[in-house]
Amino acid sequence: MHVNLFDRFILTIYSFALIVLSCIAIAATSGLVPSEFFQPYVDQMLAGTNITYLIVAIIFLIVSLRFFFSSFRSNKPKVDRGIRQRSELGEVNITIQTIQTIAERAARRVKGVRDMKTTVKALESGNIITLRVSVDGETPLPELTQKLQADVKEQVEGIAGVVISEVAVVVTEVAQQENYAARKRVE
Repeated sequence: MHVNLFDRFILTIYSFALIVLSCIAIAATSGLVPSEFFQPYVDQMLAGTNITYLIVAIIFLIVSLRFFFSSFRSNKPKVDRGIRQRSELGEVNITIQTIQTIAERAARRVKGVRDMKTTVKALESGNIITLRVSVDGETPLPELTQKLQADVKEQVEGIAGVVISEVAVVVTEVAQQENYAARKRVE
């Protein structure tokens, strides 16, 4: 079951409230706390004079129903997002992660590239690779970006057999020489 952040938050609050209510029920039924302590609250609930109890009960019901019905959702195994191709022998699905790895490997070979983040989008209009790179500042940017685009496109198409319609390059920063020299010594 895929649980989003909101559901996790609600589940945490719900679980905490159930823990508190369970502790109160244990204390009341085991005799640890005298029944006279709980009697005014029980009388208010049964009399219907306090709307707060009704609101809390409705909220608990709604949250319980949400979690109950979400447990029946289809749990089909997710197919990894990827680029599907049909060959004579059947279907081939190359995952986005595989394309990213091939693209990053090709980009790291280009002189002047320091750090990078790669994203791949498989769209109807074509497959797009976006490289967000940090450069050394010594290699001319037009030369570096053209080589990046050509090498990444060639490698991905050659290895994965996937047509890439666009390789976008975003230069995010110029790495400082001191950091680069220190990193080279560590490596």
